[in-house]
Amino acid sequence: MNILVCGLFSTAESYGKETATFEIILMLLVAFLLGYLLRYLLGKGNAGKEWEDKYYELKHQYELLENKLKMFENENMKLKQDLDGCLKRQKQSSALGIVGDTPTAAPTQKDELKKIEGIGPKIQQMLYDAGIYTFAQLANTDVSVIQRILDQGGPAYKVHNPESWPFQAKLAAEGKWEELKKWQDEHKHGRF
Repeated sequence: MNILVCGLFSTAESYGKETATFEIILMLLVAFLLGYLLRYLLGKGNAGKEWEDKYYELKHQYELLENKLKMFENENMKLKQDLDGCLKRQKQSSALGIVGDTPTAAPTQKDELKKIEGIGPKIQQMLYDAGIYTFAQLANTDVSVIQRILDQGGPAYKVHNPESWPFQAKLAAEGKWEELKKWQDEHKHGRF
């Protein structure tokens, strides 16, 4: 090995260090280029196929995602149409009087709905505006309808719980004032 190393150095000394360095760099560069060319030629058939397969796989995934997006957009459009229809029917039912399907004219005599525990002057007016004027109408109104009336009034009315209002209104409509008073005394804030 010493002989080989000495031989290289002696050859390098005869050329000059700059020439030897240049030849070594040139040989390394040629070796790198030959290796790269060989790798390219040997891997050309496989690498091209791999990239082509990957391209078609990604294209297929893109088409699937695009179809899902169209499906969601169609579903969203259908839900929007359904919601618009519900809102339209709700507005029509409010205009007609929330209790029934026919317009209800304001009666000449309205019951004082404030006698129901939990109903104050503003809620009483909201019920009147929705077409609920009497204890009998309030007694026959579903709690979910009353809750919608309160929700339309805004966030200030979220604290009110109308669950017992139809029950209390039924007692009032039947003229059972003592029983109503006793129930209200036993149940704070008109809650069951």
